[in-house]
Amino acid sequence: MLTGATGFVGAPLAAELRSAGHEVRTVSRGSQGDHDWSEESLSDGVSQSDAVVHLAGESLYASRWTSRQKELLRASRIESTGRLAELAVRHGCRAFLSASAIGYYGASNAPGIDEDSPPGDDFLARLCVDWERAADPCREAGIRTAALRLGVVIGPGGGALQQMLLPFKLGVGGRLGTGQQWFSWVHRTDVVGLIRLALEREELSGAINLTAPEPVRNLELTRALGSVLRRPTLLPVPAFGLRLMLGEFADVLLTGQHVLPRRAQAAGYKFAHFELESALRDALGR
Repeated sequence: MLTGATGFVGAPLAAELRSAGHEVRTVSRGSQGDHDWSEESLSDGVSQSDAVVHLAGESLYASRWTSRQKELLRASRIESTGRLAELAVRHGCRAFLSASAIGYYGASNAPGIDEDSPPGDDFLARLCVDWERAADPCREAGIRTAALRLGVVIGPGGGALQQMLLPFKLGVGGRLGTGQQWFSWVHRTDVVGLIRLALEREELSGAINLTAPEPVRNLELTRALGSVLRRPTLLPVPAFGLRLMLGEFADVLLTGQHVLPRRAQAAGYKFAHFELESALRDALGR
């Protein structure tokens, strides 16, 4: 069973899994277009599935982190994960894979963060810790459980990249703050490939970083995006201005982590996109 099957990652993942011979069941949607998280709908899907891949959740990058938005972020992740985990135990699923984020590690300038690195202590880190703990019923029942810690996903037609494009296309793009913060990115093709790997490889469980092997600094991202779009990147965005616009969420953009996919590489995964500029060109059709 796959949640988030119509999303930026979920839609190509569903297509990839079906082409590989998997039967993919999805969470139905109600009259308002939202996922139907009712007990009946979820139980019906989980009961007919060997594995659950849970990707659905309120976007982390949609808006300012008001108190209300923080409640939505927590509810859409923690409550749904916990409910699905309990159903997976009840119906005897063999695997439970749930999205998380590299925000788990908190803001850090340390190089080489991997799956064994400790969690941070800001809002996003605490959210990710609780999000992953919501799958504890599966772990305690002996079900193979994986936390898919996603980096910033780059791909055509959506995701974080689409939110970056407008100022660059207008010729007013630039680094954020000092530009020295790390940017741990991953192409959507590799996210799909990594999730399929985690689903099909019985020995994989625990945390798995879904990031490309070569993180870059924000300044390098800025230059690469300017090069691909053939636009100048001379106007930096000052930290105070970003905080005025975005509030607490600005700190996510002004800090970062140098996160490496050590477990994926140890499992032999071959990345389609190692280098950021070529990944941007692929995502933007340039």
